[in-house]
Amino acid sequence: MPETFSPLERIRKKKDFLHLYKKGKRYRGKYFNLVYLSNASDFSRMAVVVSKKVGNAVKRNKIKRWVRTLYRRNKPLLVNSFDIIFIAKREILEASWAKLQDDYFAALKSIGQSNSTP
Repeated sequence: MPETFSPLERIRKKKDFLHLYKKGKRYRGKYFNLVYLSNASDFSRMAVVVSKKVGNAVKRNKIKRWVRTLYRRNKPLLVNSFDIIFIAKREILEASWAKLQDDYFAALKSIGQSNSTP
């Protein structure tokens, strides 16, 4: 599977964000929160939200790059297709790459388990 993040895999429309915030399930991690909902397409979609409260533009962009890289490199771990909004917390600034990766893997595992139960 290619490690790309194509425009089809991005959540961009306001109505999609609003639908996810309204109907989506939530995962609360140490460094981030996820809002997710399974979708009917053959692929997952993702958006990254980093508030100005987290840091200046340089820090916010670094976080967005890290999160997109996590998503791209670990697409096969998402067994079903989801729409995911990744919301960074302030604590993410102190996180190392390994800690962020571990928290992300725990989130994906939790999402997969919560979706498989009826």
